[in-house]
Amino acid sequence: MRLEIKNKIHLLILVIAFSCIEPYEYELIHEVGPPLIVVDGLLTNEEKTHSVRLSYTSGLGITNLTTINEATVIIETSDGDAVTLTERHPGNYVTSSTYRGIVGQSYRLRIKIKNGHEYLSSEEVLNEAPPIDTLYGRYVQLPSEKSAELLNGVQLFIESDWSDYEVSTFRYVWEETYEWRVPYPSEYVYVPKIGAAIQRKMTDLQSVEVCFRGDTSTALLLGSAFSLNNSKLTEFPIHFINENDQNLSFKTAVKVKQYALSNATYQYYKRLKENNESGGSLFDKQKGNISGNIKSLTDPKELVMGNFDVSGVSSKVSFFEPKTFVSDGFKVNYGLDYCGIDIIGIDSIPALALEGYVTDDRNARMIIWTYDPDLQLYFMTSENCSDC
Repeated sequence: MRLEIKNKIHLLILVIAFSCIEPYEYELIHEVGPPLIVVDGLLTNEEKTHSVRLSYTSGLGITNLTTINEATVIIETSDGDAVTLTERHPGNYVTSSTYRGIVGQSYRLRIKIKNGHEYLSSEEVLNEAPPIDTLYGRYVQLPSEKSAELLNGVQLFIESDWSDYEVSTFRYVWEETYEWRVPYPSEYVYVPKIGAAIQRKMTDLQSVEVCFRGDTSTALLLGSAFSLNNSKLTEFPIHFINENDQNLSFKTAVKVKQYALSNATYQYYKRLKENNESGGSLFDKQKGNISGNIKSLTDPKELVMGNFDVSGVSSKVSFFEPKTFVSDGFKVNYGLDYCGIDIIGIDSIPALALEGYVTDDRNARMIIWTYDPDLQLYFMTSENCSDC
């Protein structure tokens, strides 16, 4: 009940916050007419490779991305310094891996493309992001967006105190790395050179049994202190792990990043999210023109899509195990629902017939699970269930 009340409060906060904002009107991207330049740039105070992507818009029926190549892309600072980015891939311009923005410094992006057109962003201050105080999980039931059923799983929340920081609008990204183990690890491997199978060494066996998989957020997650009575974010839902998925079968590590946005960039992302039914990526197909803080110096009437995001970032990493939530009702998925013997089937192959079996294209996805020396039989199962 407490969680349900909290969720209703968050929903009410969003309704109140957005009710005073005038509806955003956009122009449709037509099938005809000159394409518009699209800019997607991000600079933070992290020491890493920062990138700016350049492309052109295309009609709704066109799926190929037209990149803008051989452009001059420069990040300029308010104290007169400048760094020129390198085109690593077509349309993708990057800094060195040691570059980082400085908190309190102002930055702008300058672009000049081959046809001589030049573009410049407004100056953006890199604000310090407050720390994420806690990242924790709770077993919950949530209504499904696709059906009337309830989804069981672990909802992850964050809390952050913004009261001592100048910025009050934020964007969130989560990254997840989780451990996965196949239920029937392959104990033998077929070696074509000798036409026979050999038993795996312990280290090799562990490599096929245990692996690590990753996932990251794709939707835009935004937060604003304007919608709160105080400057502290509490019980903000950041990521839901369905118990039917394998993400929390063993162990998982979740990292959440909090980007401190300028008010203009926050409004840009908000419009982008509202405009995009697929969840809010600038390089998804857009229904209309979403302009940000970049203007054309060559032609003031030219529309420019995209934004140069200058944000301080903080992060928090937490580790989770299923045993923490089992007592609350969490059911661990070990993959047996799709790797059950009655579902996938097990082929028993005599040792003398092994070569013919594994070289048959129809068995390309089958590998050796184990071997019975008394029966002189190899037991074959699906690769998905024996080699992660």
